[in-house]
Amino acid sequence: MMMSKFWFKVFKTSRLTNFDRSLNKHGINFIFNNDNNTSSVSAFNHSFVRLYHEVDAHDIPNVSVSKMKRFLELNGLGVKDGYACLITSCKFCTSATEDSALFVNKVTGFYQCSNCGISGQWSTLQNQINKKGEGELPKPKHVIKVDPADSKWRELSEKLQNLSSLPPDERSKIIEKFDLKGLSKNVITQLGILVDSEKTTLYFPLKNAQNCVVGFKELNLQDSEITVPSNNCSGVLRLSHPDDEKRTDNPKQAIIVHSLKDLVALSAYSLPYDKICLPHGLLSLPQELLPLLEQYKKIVLWFGNDTASWDSAKNFAKKLDERRCYFVRPIESQPAPHIAHKNELNFSEIVKSSQPICPDSVTTFSSLREELLAELQNKNNTQGVKWKRFPGLNNILKGHRRGELSILTGPTGCGKTTLMSELSLDLAMQGVTTLWGSFEIKNHRLARTMLQQYCMLPLEQNLKDFEFWADQFEKLPLYFLTFHGQQNLQVVMEAVEHVTYVYDIAHVIIDNVQFMLGLGEKENMYIDRFYRQDLIIAAFRSFATKRNCHVTLVIHPRKEREGEQLSANSIFGSAKASQEADNVFIIQHKQHSQTAELNKYLQVAKNRFCGDLGIVPLQFHKDSRSFSKSKEKAEGEEF
Repeated sequence: MMMSKFWFKVFKTSRLTNFDRSLNKHGINFIFNNDNNTSSVSAFNHSFVRLYHEVDAHDIPNVSVSKMKRFLELNGLGVKDGYACLITSCKFCTSATEDSALFVNKVTGFYQCSNCGISGQWSTLQNQINKKGEGELPKPKHVIKVDPADSKWRELSEKLQNLSSLPPDERSKIIEKFDLKGLSKNVITQLGILVDSEKTTLYFPLKNAQNCVVGFKELNLQDSEITVPSNNCSGVLRLSHPDDEKRTDNPKQAIIVHSLKDLVALSAYSLPYDKICLPHGLLSLPQELLPLLEQYKKIVLWFGNDTASWDSAKNFAKKLDERRCYFVRPIESQPAPHIAHKNELNFSEIVKSSQPICPDSVTTFSSLREELLAELQNKNNTQGVKWKRFPGLNNILKGHRRGELSILTGPTGCGKTTLMSELSLDLAMQGVTTLWGSFEIKNHRLARTMLQQYCMLPLEQNLKDFEFWADQFEKLPLYFLTFHGQQNLQVVMEAVEHVTYVYDIAHVIIDNVQFMLGLGEKENMYIDRFYRQDLIIAAFRSFATKRNCHVTLVIHPRKEREGEQLSANSIFGSAKASQEADNVFIIQHKQHSQTAELNKYLQVAKNRFCGDLGIVPLQFHKDSRSFSKSKEKAEGEEF
């Protein structure tokens, strides 16, 4: 069935650099807002640039894997069915080698060559191959191959020192200061680690399949890791097995970790695996990395013992092909590699005990007991991500968990979007990758609210601090769909599915569902609105479960008599919304009979995880547009 033609955009806030200007030549557009209005936001829009990733309907593949495979074969290209990609020969290479291969992602159609490094969308590849009768295949015009990280790394290399070139005593002191026990000179040389003159930051280059530097990681004394570029890096840190060249018959295997310290810990042990550190930790596994990992028949994911690690292992395995993925269960005897190294645990035994991720159709308790033990030993870590701004909500819900469906409702004008903005911001600040679909509020207004909530200051009165806060805010894993007004269900779901796969989205917010009720296919234009809403609820319920992604739907309530409190039954539509939801939140108003003061609170009317219900008082702070504590109030106090 052909996909309906549509446009949508995803954007992240960004600063404009000289390199960014060059990207305009390669299909990425920068949209400035230089309005001279008197509003406070316009005063600093000249320095606040939004980077839009524009995606056409053709950029989301409207064909199946079998159709992509058949298209390539009909055009004389032999195809090998890989784990995450279809593998064929590259017709764009001017100097093809035996290693030259074109990888086509089975889900998105994104293609990438292992030799010339060219990449782009499936529709571009189709168009170019269809032109083969006109002569030699030209390279696609709108393919981005410019990479600023390589030039930045060259600049750093000129200014910084190579850690391996330092005297042994000085090198040992630095290793001890950074708590990198087990880091040998040989590994330092393999990784190409640099150190600054003050000996407070280490720099690790990230390399792609062509062994080119496409990014780097910074490690400081506070154990904080910063990756450049901040997203979609196509390089990793990799320590190849010493006998790699001799292994001709044995299939290649890899252990994947998410932190530099874990990689260093693994380097101290001789294991028959390549050791790989991901560029963005647990946040995302960019599709640009998948061709690099196609060579491994077995992949062991060894992360931490918290909820984020558990969820990321399962989601990354889906991208990599679950059939070849194993993971180290997060029980007390199998901690993260750097902790296991400190405790002198047996790495060989831990890796051997890794369990396959791909579930069987039928299981028994014996295969579930370790998973149950891991949950019991890490009770606090498996309840979900805790809110830091709303500790009272943690007491009721215990945390924010993937795979659940939440519904937020409340009277018109009560602050549903404002509250949801801060709740999602709180989670994004803790690494929960978030996708906003705001059909009612324009994205620049939503971003302004979130930025003000982030800094907890009235920005119009603190313009001198804008650059600092904007720099910090743009590092958050926040994405926004730029839909406008009413949209039909098929369009929204196709967009959400695609963006979730590409950016590893953990939390999707739709504000609000009523904007998806007005449009539908012509043959369905007379379908009852209640039934149409049931279809929307069912679609997002299925998506949350299938993609292990938390979905929050903002829904207006039915009209109730004035003065009556809302309940779960007050949600607009049929009872399906409250039945399918794991959590139901209601913003309530209560007017004090004597003082006429209006009190506002968030009611948890349904909680499927543990059954606890309750209320969280809300107090709106106008200056920061926040419902949580203001900066002047003591931190950590519950309300």
